[in-house]
Amino acid sequence: MELKHLVTFLAVARELSFTRAARDLGYVQSSVTAHVKALETDLGVPLFERLGRRVALTDAGRELRPRARHLVGYAEQTREAVVGAADPHTVRGTLRIAAPESLCAYRLPAVLGALKERFPLLRVVFGPAGRASLVAGLEDGTLDAGFLLEEAVDHPMTVAERMAQEPLRLVARPDHPLAARKQLDTGELAGETLLVIERGCAQRDIIDRELRRAGARPATMEFVSVEALKRCAAAGLGIALVPGATVEDETRRGELTVLPWTVEPVLGVHYIRHKDRRPTLVLRTLADLARTAWRPRSP
Repeated sequence: MELKHLVTFLAVARELSFTRAARDLGYVQSSVTAHVKALETDLGVPLFERLGRRVALTDAGRELRPRARHLVGYAEQTREAVVGAADPHTVRGTLRIAAPESLCAYRLPAVLGALKERFPLLRVVFGPAGRASLVAGLEDGTLDAGFLLEEAVDHPMTVAERMAQEPLRLVARPDHPLAARKQLDTGELAGETLLVIERGCAQRDIIDRELRRAGARPATMEFVSVEALKRCAAAGLGIALVPGATVEDETRRGELTVLPWTVEPVLGVHYIRHKDRRPTLVLRTLADLARTAWRPRSP
């Protein structure tokens, strides 16, 4: 088995498409097909089933995938250790990470910018993902690491480190009747319209839990995007619970105001990776840069 054939196999297994795998790897499709055929010949078994235009892993392919990830990962770690020891600027490869939308937009750009300065030849594939899809990506090897905004992370296949705190803020337009209050209890939200993020997000878990405790059942509007949620709050459609970092600009400009909610929920920003994935030089550096960027500043 050649290492490059295993890399190609993993790309096809990830994309379930020879065409997309070729685009991802920068190969022509005939090279991807040749690599997979060579690997199948070496092993003496088919790794994929061709179902018309669709591709699916065979039982042998599913058996190979975690072992191929281990072999390729170990090779990448070895190469990074040797090359990076001489000059980090020569480290190549692809880093695939994901995070919730609010972290993508407000916390991670500076960290990823610093990472690219450290490893200018590194390719970074970065996008939004929720709790379930991020953990699934770590488990199936389509992601190398990620960041989550949660009260706690407790999954048997992952290792998580809490790197920062993110307070949640209940916000509304400055002219909202509740904005003049000095104190706001959860039960008083019963007659309002709440703008909430989709289920499966920690901030939604918190607002649902607090409403149940208070026995309040306000009208709700559900959103899949924090940006859309806070814009609708600024337009006067209702009250929203959002990560504090996402509304700093709007509150400074007077488009939104923070309501004096008696509940003060705080989420953690967690760095997360698969428990069996040994951290490479790049992953260790990513974690170090995040810790430094998000370290609380002395008053």
